[in-house]
Amino acid sequence: MKRIFIIAFSILMLCCLLLGTVIMVQASEPGYEIAEAYTTAAVTLDGNWATGEWEDSWIEYMDASAADERFCYKASDDLYYAPEILIDSADNTTDAGDIWQICIGDEAGGSVPLTGHNKIEIVGHTNLIVYAGNGTGWVEVDASPVTWADNLTVHDVPFDYEHWCLEIIIDKNTLNQEWNAAPPIGLRVAFYDETEDLWVAWPPQSDPDIPQGWGLITGGAASIPESLSFGVVGLLSSIAVAVAFYTTRKRPKTKNLKL
Repeated sequence: MKRIFIIAFSILMLCCLLLGTVIMVQASEPGYEIAEAYTTAAVTLDGNWATGEWEDSWIEYMDASAADERFCYKASDDLYYAPEILIDSADNTTDAGDIWQICIGDEAGGSVPLTGHNKIEIVGHTNLIVYAGNGTGWVEVDASPVTWADNLTVHDVPFDYEHWCLEIIIDKNTLNQEWNAAPPIGLRVAFYDETEDLWVAWPPQSDPDIPQGWGLITGGAASIPESLSFGVVGLLSSIAVAVAFYTTRKRPKTKNLKL
């Protein structure tokens, strides 16, 4: 009976570990990851991509059917590696309902916005609103850690028609202490064109209110915890097999020797 208990306990521990690994993977939308690039060129907040300004960033296209709609991401060498983001929209109309939107924060995900998540919106190209999660939704917070500029522009970097461009810097150390360390960091980038009544987002099917469906910024000093690494899983698997073998093997028979 004792042998059966040991085997069952070992298998149970291994299954719990593997389940934890699956949950960790599902904390963000699979297949939507970018690496954190570190800036080598200063950003001038004017809503325009000047030559040499964003070439050092990670560049990601937001819509497979529209190669012009993209965002750039890099970490500043000032302000505790503050996120610097540029978004190019194909929109060239000016509407009061146009929205730039960035959701960023704790990579652990979740089905609702938590205190480690922030949503940043710029509405009508004029009004900046910053939110923090509270476990059920979003509440408005101080917007001063976010600086931005957008512009209806034709880029210095080739972009052969007038369009809206946003440049934004987020002082994460001031905005939210819960995600101000090195990556991984959850990220959603989106904009809304009121004329077309159309949202374009990365990841495409993501929802600002469901952090576990956001993309992920990788890199930096963060790594998968050892308790969830494949090496430890393999080690525990070996231990489980060894325990099973030891407890179920037959003891060799010995003869009673009379002295």
